[in-house]
Amino acid sequence: MSDEDDGLAVGDDESVRFPTADVLTGRGFVTGKSGAGKSNTASVVAEELLERGRGLLVVDTDAEYYGLAERYEMLTVGSGEHCDLDPRDVEPDSLAQLAVEENVPILFDVSELGAETDELLKAVLDALFAAEKTARHPYLVLVEEVHEFLPERGGSDDLSETLIRIAKRGRKRGLGICGLSQRPASVSKDFITQCDWLVWHRLTWDNDTAVVDRVAGSEAAEDVQSLADGEALVMADWEPSLRRVQFRRKHTADAGATPDLSEGRSTLPAIGGDVVARARRQDASGGGPADEDDAADAERSDLPVADESASAAGGNQSGRRGRRSRRSASGGGDLAETSPAGALAELGDLVVHVFRFFVTSGIWAVDAVEEWLVDWYGVRRHGRLLARALVALAFAVLFLLPLGLATVL
Repeated sequence: MSDEDDGLAVGDDESVRFPTADVLTGRGFVTGKSGAGKSNTASVVAEELLERGRGLLVVDTDAEYYGLAERYEMLTVGSGEHCDLDPRDVEPDSLAQLAVEENVPILFDVSELGAETDELLKAVLDALFAAEKTARHPYLVLVEEVHEFLPERGGSDDLSETLIRIAKRGRKRGLGICGLSQRPASVSKDFITQCDWLVWHRLTWDNDTAVVDRVAGSEAAEDVQSLADGEALVMADWEPSLRRVQFRRKHTADAGATPDLSEGRSTLPAIGGDVVARARRQDASGGGPADEDDAADAERSDLPVADESASAAGGNQSGRRGRRSRRSASGGGDLAETSPAGALAELGDLVVHVFRFFVTSGIWAVDAVEEWLVDWYGVRRHGRLLARALVALAFAVLFLLPLGLATVL
């Protein structure tokens, strides 16, 4: 740390400081379960860099870093109205030149890009890496939910190869990278092993603490499970040993905070024709007695829910009964109530929801079964293949067999 640089003040204790150059041009990894302080730590690092006039590009996957742009001069790229540029209109080379030649900080919001995310992000990162070959300007790329772009399993693609290239070769050009994830077990070990500074917030899943064990030792794997919110174990090249740090709260607005009860409505509106009309598709065909009855319900919808008079309660109940009876009389009721085809449609919806649940849980289940096989039975060779087979068998027993029986019956 140079005399001119007193470091990044990231902790509650003023003595806790990260060397600016090591963060700006190094390879970092910040992890912790939801609510443990991971994103707050990333924001603190970003604030400290911006306070010192240092540029960075934040890859924001959940639109939670706009507090930075409200406090500091940042170019915002995303599809929202509050953004300066739509990423589809960006010239990657020009954006990279602004970053490394004019030190422009960039907030790259990919939360609403969908299938275009990888292509657009890769183009910008490739241009940034190429521009740094000659510029050699210290600049950090901070990537939220890095496991989505650098998964441990599932193979590599063009974007993951770009990120690994930055991790392996970026430092020589002055280009640093910091990845964030709630699940270190889901992040490519090719990335984690390249990191020279790591921040471990609270982790409790066995697969995740196993990563801590392999990287920082068994004692750290025990300690990381009981850390307080905002507290972390810091492992870095500039630290002689593992250090326990309480990170400060960020100064910028917390766009990613969990909503509380202070701003929510505490009364429920009456459900009448006005609510129904506003929820109905604008292009839906209308007309007929049902619309007249809905108009009558609309008059009742102005009554406050808190009104406990008999007329209000009776009006609401009769309105609901009226709507149900109108649906039955007009033949527009639920398909399940009127035809066998409706029952099949409902069954189809159930199948889709259950199937999505199994697909979403599949990766976690395979990891858990593989760990169980290793810990309890010592199965290491072909353990992954056997775990997949057991999960597939469980899927068949718990999903396909009941589905077949339901269809037959």
